Amino acid sequence: MSAVGTGSSYTLGQVVQDVVGKNLRLFPILFKQFKHIQYAFFDIKQLAGEGGLSLKPREIPGIDSTLTSDGYAIKWMDYSMFDFNTTVTSTNATLPVSSGNVTLVVGDTSGFAQNDTVFVVKAASGTSDELNGVVSSITNGTTMVVTLTKVNASTTIPGTVAVLATQTVERGYWRRNDNDDISRASAVFNYKEYKSYVQHFSRQITFTKAELNKVYQNEGDAKTEAQKKFMYNLGILFQEVNKAIYKGSNEAPGAGALQKMEMLGLEQVVSECGTRKVITGASTAYSELLAEINIAHQAGSVTTDEPVMLLCNDTFLSELAKIDRDKVRFTNTVDSLKLNVPKLSTVFGEVDIVRDPMLNKLYTSGTSYIVPRSMVKLWVRENQEFNPKGGITRADQSIRLYERITNIREQKSYDMEFELGMVV
Repeated sequence: MSAVGTGSSYTLGQVVQDVVGKNLRLFPILFKQFKHIQYAFFDIKQLAGEGGLSLKPREIPGIDSTLTSDGYAIKWMDYSMFDFNTTVTSTNATLPVSSGNVTLVVGDTSGFAQNDTVFVVKAASGTSDELNGVVSSITNGTTMVVTLTKVNASTTIPGTVAVLATQTVERGYWRRNDNDDISRASAVFNYKEYKSYVQHFSRQITFTKAELNKVYQNEGDAKTEAQKKFMYNLGILFQEVNKAIYKGSNEAPGAGALQKMEMLGLEQVVSECGTRKVITGASTAYSELLAEINIAHQAGSVTTDEPVMLLCNDTFLSELAKIDRDKVRFTNTVDSLKLNVPKLSTVFGEVDIVRDPMLNKLYTSGTSYIVPRSMVKLWVRENQEFNPKGGITRADQSIRLYERITNIREQKSYDMEFELGMVV
């Protein structure tokens, strides 16, 4: 808090009034108790601010941080790395081949066209064939006819092929000869749309008449007295943020007493993506974990040389140390935050191991979330006000404090609030 006047004595009321309508920096609160939150969900390379350090949300390429679909949520699109594939939906394991052609029923034929090469990838389990071919025609949105060129690496085409549901149909490339007309139309955007509703984190701070009029002998004492109440309640709010990061169920605003806005949490992301993995057995746990980490490294969302991040609790760390302690290095420190981040080395790259004490409270078993660090952030909805002279005024992504108008003469109350959504 900045100076509120000159002289040797100050009232608490003067100190509080000095910050009303202004920002409270996120960084000092996070730095003391929640280093893992700022490391995982904010851009520590952009620490800046006048008179101290503040935090900026991480910028994710292709996502406009001010984009909202309805004013209550942030929306973003997954473009699937500009590639096209689909899966077989037919449950008939034996498909007839007529004149070298096979008809495939798939989830979606958009992005495919006549003369595209396609590869039907062999299923991980069950009896199935690996097929190479060229699309001869697109029947409709879920059916394509493929002229086979190879079956299980052989150019001999049998009368039937074994194709299982969920086999991947991967588009290869479109071909042409010299002087052929380029008939391949431009591709249309192929993406999935996601959103996170905004969650309010807020408290009402009240000072009685006696507290406000008590005279302190110097500015520091007055600041300390005001900061006690602010910091205690801010600590509670950031514990709520920490829990919402995992447990947020992405709720829309509702009219009911219990229907309130709630942001997207990682547990909900895992539920929607169907990527929850239970690892059991000490002899296989490390290899199973490594397989999941490798999937994350190859997902396409990880940027070059970027470590995947493991958010985990103490039980998970203990089990990991027992299984393969020589693979974990405990020497890496984030200088900006004075935070120790152990590294797990894998053949696909390094993994940041970020211990989150809140996961100890939320899960009794060893639990971790595998996250591409550059593709996850907490997004701050800017609190906007209308100024008749200057138009719309935006806040600066900090905690805001507003005076409450009440009929109680013997006390002053203030609303302290900030609003966050999750982009994953």
